[in-house]
Amino acid sequence: MKNIEFKSELRDIELARATCLILGARRGSVLHQTDEYVGVPEGRLKRRSERVEGEPGTRVTWIWYDRADRLGPRSSSWTKLDDRQVEVRWANLDCTVTRLIVKRREVWLLENVRIHLDAVAGLGNYLEFDAVCGISDDPAEAKLKVETLVEKFRPALGELVSGSYADLA
Repeated sequence: MKNIEFKSELRDIELARATCLILGARRGSVLHQTDEYVGVPEGRLKRRSERVEGEPGTRVTWIWYDRADRLGPRSSSWTKLDDRQVEVRWANLDCTVTRLIVKRREVWLLENVRIHLDAVAGLGNYLEFDAVCGISDDPAEAKLKVETLVEKFRPALGELVSGSYADLA
C-alpha cells in the first residue's frame, strides 16, 4: 500500500481536536498500540499489538514499511504481514526488539486521510496525517491534501518529525 505521511509534535491536542471538528473529520476509534521494532536489511519492521478502547481482545500484526526520513509530507510504502509471511520473507530474522513504543492513538477520518493524535509514552504528543493512495489515486493530489491540512493545523503543531517514533526513543 502507498500513502503520503506527515508527522509533527503536537503542542495543543484540544486545538487539534477542534480543528478536526471544524474541518468535518469524523472521530474513529481510540487505539492502544504497542510497537516492537526489529532490525531488517531494508525499511522498518514492527510487531504491533493493538487494542480498541472499550472492546475486548488484542490484535497482533506485523507491519513493514519504507519511507525517507525527511521533514514534511513524504511518500511511504507499507505492508501488513502475519507471522508466517514474516518467516518466509526474513528466514533468519533476529526478532530481538530494538525499540518499544507504547502509545494511545485517537483516530479521526477526513476523506482518504487518517488523522492520528498520538500520546506516546515517554515522548509526548504527536500528530500524524496518513493519506492513503489507492490504485486510482494521484499521489500528488494526496500530498497536496496533506500540505493543506498541515497549514490548517499549524497553530497546534510543534517541531516537525523526520523519522519514526522508534528514532525518537
